[in-house]
Amino acid sequence: MDDNGILEQVPGSYVARAALTLPPAVTAEDRDYTVEIDAGHAGLVRITFRRQKARRAKHMHWFWLAQRADAV
Repeated sequence: MDDNGILEQVPGSYVARAALTLPPAVTAEDRDYTVEIDAGHAGLVRITFRRQKARRAKHMHWFWLAQRADAV
């Protein structure tokens, strides 16, 4: 299992707000992106996102997946 740092301590609303600052997943480069955000009681954190795709039949959907969070 991968180490996700303090990601489980960061409320989902802060992770979602951080993901909104990223470029559209459909057109983004295939690399990890980091975002620094004030996450309330967790303090200032750096969240690392990875672009993922989901397939169902002929359709494909790209989205951002939070991989790790570290205190800054």
